[in-house]
Amino acid sequence: MKTARFLGLVSLVLVAFSLAACSGDDGPAGPTGPTGPSGPPGASGPPGNSGALPVESASIINVTVTDVAVPAGGGAPTVAFTLTNELGQGLKGLPASNISFVISQLSPGINGSASEWQAYPTRSSAGIPNAQATTESGTAGTFEDFGDGTFQYTFAEALTDYPGGPTYDESKIHRVGLEIRTNRGLLPYNIPHNNGPYDFRPLGGAVGRDDPEHRLIVDNDTCNACHDQLAFHGEGRFDIEYCVTCHNPSSIDGDTADEPWGGSVNMTVMIHKIHYGVNLANGYKVVGYGGTEYDYSDIIFPQDVRNCQTCHNDSDSNTPQASNYYETITRTACGTCHDDIDWEAGDHPGGAVFPDDSFCVDCHGPNSEISGGMLRVRNVHKITTQELAKEFAFEIVAVSSTGPDEFPVVDFRVFNPLTGDNYDIHNDVPFVQCADRASRLAISVGWDTTDYTNTGSGAGPAQPISMNPLVGGVGGCNGASENIGNNVFRVTSTTAIPTDATGTAVVAFDGHPAVPVDGSNVRIPVPNVVFYTPITDGTVVARRNAVAIEKCDDCHNELSMHGNNRTDNIEVCVVCHNPNATDISRRGGACEEAFGADDQSIDMKYMIHALHAGGATGVPYDVCGYGNNPYSFDFVYPGKLNNCEGCHVEGGYYPVDATQVLGTTFDANAPLDPSDDRAVSPNTTVCSACHVSQLAADHMEQNGGDFNAMKDADSNLISSGSETCSLCHGEGRSADVGVMHGVGNFQFN
Repeated sequence: MKTARFLGLVSLVLVAFSLAACSGDDGPAGPTGPTGPSGPPGASGPPGNSGALPVESASIINVTVTDVAVPAGGGAPTVAFTLTNELGQGLKGLPASNISFVISQLSPGINGSASEWQAYPTRSSAGIPNAQATTESGTAGTFEDFGDGTFQYTFAEALTDYPGGPTYDESKIHRVGLEIRTNRGLLPYNIPHNNGPYDFRPLGGAVGRDDPEHRLIVDNDTCNACHDQLAFHGEGRFDIEYCVTCHNPSSIDGDTADEPWGGSVNMTVMIHKIHYGVNLANGYKVVGYGGTEYDYSDIIFPQDVRNCQTCHNDSDSNTPQASNYYETITRTACGTCHDDIDWEAGDHPGGAVFPDDSFCVDCHGPNSEISGGMLRVRNVHKITTQELAKEFAFEIVAVSSTGPDEFPVVDFRVFNPLTGDNYDIHNDVPFVQCADRASRLAISVGWDTTDYTNTGSGAGPAQPISMNPLVGGVGGCNGASENIGNNVFRVTSTTAIPTDATGTAVVAFDGHPAVPVDGSNVRIPVPNVVFYTPITDGTVVARRNAVAIEKCDDCHNELSMHGNNRTDNIEVCVVCHNPNATDISRRGGACEEAFGADDQSIDMKYMIHALHAGGATGVPYDVCGYGNNPYSFDFVYPGKLNNCEGCHVEGGYYPVDATQVLGTTFDANAPLDPSDDRAVSPNTTVCSACHVSQLAADHMEQNGGDFNAMKDADSNLISSGSETCSLCHGEGRSADVGVMHGVGNFQFN
């Protein structure tokens, strides 16, 4: 129509010219002539700029499903969604072959069972038709890229036509989700993305998280607390709510269908069995892509498996059905860990037969009064030590006489936080059960906080002064302490602070009370405490902290080691696990037979890195412990090993000043004399725990690292080199540690 208007204007101009050529007065205007015919279409203009960027340019892809439409009667659903990058900009250019979709239906439980998802697309597994839920490629249906960050996909089949799918019910909750594979032709890697799970009813639209018929059991955050960014199947599946659309009760691994678990890859079965692995009577394995077998029978969960709320957090508004673990009791859920029970054969205690789940709640439900309610799930899974630990706390009240040549005096108490009352550690039951060290308290003094060496303590290698304040009962209650009033106790060291000691000392309070339970003494883990006190410093200088115990507890829940003596306080751990400490005093017997006579470093900065990296590097951390017992740590770290902030505080992983931090002893020789130690320079110690190749070692040595240094009598490194790590690997440098490790690229959704 622009052409028509243009031609009309030309006609008027020509008329004007012709009238101007005539003489005489202007006459009246004539009538308007008819509109001329439309001219031919003009040439196409340049393409508009929608602002969308090529999908392969993104560092992160954010997926948002905006709508799902299902034609009446269960026709092929159409999914509308958007893709944006980390800056919120739209993405375009994703081929249909690089995206897949899932749609599932949620059905309520019957006869006491739990609700369950069932996927519409399925595939055969090990010859069993439609045995396993699967995704549908974007090439199967109709995929549309509108070029502005919005997309649409119509499934290949009507929901009534998928042969292995559920019976379609428009009133039930449905879920769609999708996954993207940029490593198929676009890039050599897969861009991290969320799976965009979207819940709706074909009859009624989007479903809120508070819908009473929903099934929202576990949140991504609880998994990622330990796994950093949980990702499976080629780094394409990230959302738990997406995982369950395929990993549901109808999905079977045909290759293990004859095993006691019937090949189930149902999320309930799979996750419980994987995390309970080493404790299972029948083990657990699945056969994955390409026929690869994955055996989880030796997995050790890094905390007590009875901590159900580690995953099922019923106080999280994102998981309103998390309480299912104690409200909806099923044979499937319970049998994943208690896998030696044949429910229909009467193997359950008491010989009862359970053909379905309808009777489980009678004994184990939240309102059961059988056995006084002790069979309720939360009571059965209650962890005795955690419950009893609520009644104990440690406090260091005062410290004095910690200058050179002085004998430290420490006032302390053990109290009940629930009542505020102090315990009488000379007479109260939890502190006099000292046979086999069941009850144990220890007050330790170490120095100095720049880097602990404890030189001059008389306890080797590099161990602090240690005092036992328990004096009642029998066995190990042969210490010394004084009740100075109101059950505040005082211990005085029989070893003086050395004459040449300087800086700030630490006083650590660790150990455990013991409570008799069912005829046995239970060691109660109590969080340890520290107190910093001057030796020569005018103002105390606390030990630097590069890590946070809260980060340890993401995986360990309550980190407690050495027989529940050392609990939830890294500041206590480093007093003993210091740069001069090795396992030399534990070498011998079975451990020497297993690992040889050469001692191993137990310095915290080496030990923790090497211990967590053992499974990935193929170099286990072999160390001798109490009773000369050998321990070999080669497990696979469940998180991202390069995610330094999985343990470290922000910035706590950058290279240290090698003139301020001691090198790490690997051969203590004479345990009380650091001057004959063989040591490794500090940054080289840390990096070589994970980077174990000869090439990496050569690089460290070329830049001042030393694997064969010595120490002087003050524990300072005697080395031919000087570490220059910070020049390249410091913050903001060309090979910044944080950048090279990808710190910050985790938990994107």
